[in-house]
Amino acid sequence: MTLCHQRNRQVEFKDWASKKYTHKARRANCRLCARIVLLQECNKTWERILRNITKLFSGGRCSGWELEELIFKSIQSDNIAQHHAYWREGGHDDKADIEVEVGKSIYYLQIKSGRINKKGYLVLSGFRLTRFNGNLHDITKYLNNTQSEIISVSYEKVDDEMGRKHIYQINYVSSFYLHGISDGAWGESGKSWTQENKFGVRFSLSPSMSWQIWWHVPVNLLSQSRNFVIG
Repeated sequence: MTLCHQRNRQVEFKDWASKKYTHKARRANCRLCARIVLLQECNKTWERILRNITKLFSGGRCSGWELEELIFKSIQSDNIAQHHAYWREGGHDDKADIEVEVGKSIYYLQIKSGRINKKGYLVLSGFRLTRFNGNLHDITKYLNNTQSEIISVSYEKVDDEMGRKHIYQINYVSSFYLHGISDGAWGESGKSWTQENKFGVRFSLSPSMSWQIWWHVPVNLLSQSRNFVIG
């Protein structure tokens, strides 16, 4: 799920350049979080609810708040697993749409739609960063210290001779891959400011869209569910 934050004092993830940042521990925690999201029981619940929604509304994809509630209910549906989810309806918190507690650890999740383009990138829109007044140093520091993993639910609608199909897929993006940018590496590209980190993730800032951040994440960095074909 979204960014993971350890309350365990032995592991601290406060700054990308910090000596306390333990890459091995961060990867392990994010893999644990991904497994929770992609659990078979969660997927069963997710698919069942999607089918029920599609029976009522067949025009297109679920809206943002519906996706949040679907993910929340799917996580909560696994009564055997030792985790608990918390969701604030209608929240607009940069930190998390959903929080998942596993033991002494809290995982922060941002729920997004997103799309996978023909070049093999998951394209995601993120926060609007007007609060920083175009200060690239402050924006970079903020992005490098975000504490949310991302769950993206990509969607494709297919109309063919067999009728209409809605194809969903859950994509888990570890925050580990969304850091490591430099305030001196931004370059102008058209009306945007862009740069790429060492993992091949492309960051794009759009001043004309309230300094919204966009991520282009290579598909090979994702943890993905199977396709859910509804129709």
